[in-house]
Amino acid sequence: MKGTAEISEQEKKATLSHFTLSDVPKLVDVIKKVSKENYQKIVVEIYKGSRLVFLSAGDQTTAENNLWAKKKYNVVAQYEHSSLYEKAVYNADNKVFFESSGCSPTDYAIVGGGFPLNVAAVGFSGVLVISGLTDEEDHELAYTALTELKKLQ
Repeated sequence: MKGTAEISEQEKKATLSHFTLSDVPKLVDVIKKVSKENYQKIVVEIYKGSRLVFLSAGDQTTAENNLWAKKKYNVVAQYEHSSLYEKAVYNADNKVFFESSGCSPTDYAIVGGGFPLNVAAVGFSGVLVISGLTDEEDHELAYTALTELKKLQ
């Protein structure tokens, strides 16, 4: 598993120059391109601030993917770091996370796939959530998609 320093560096590298509603279709296109055949296996949620502005559920997903996506979103919205970062902070120890944070396992999950949408000179601006692959694959897909979008800006 990646450590906090490596994940933090990924978050910095994925910082966008801007992120508006007009960027959402571009991000979706990049996710489709990067995920290839896995696109039908994932749920994708994109939030601008706390507003859900895009949702896609591939034909190989279930309602459980949506539940995991919401839990990942809650972690990123609460801590403004990726959900994998928080998993690394707590050494994947859910018990310690829930006891020390006061968060509920019903609403939060420290598993990869939630990624902050950070904008240069603005900061935390939203959340990208991928759910359906392994948690580290979800994280890597989100990271790769954001760095590819950044190249287009």
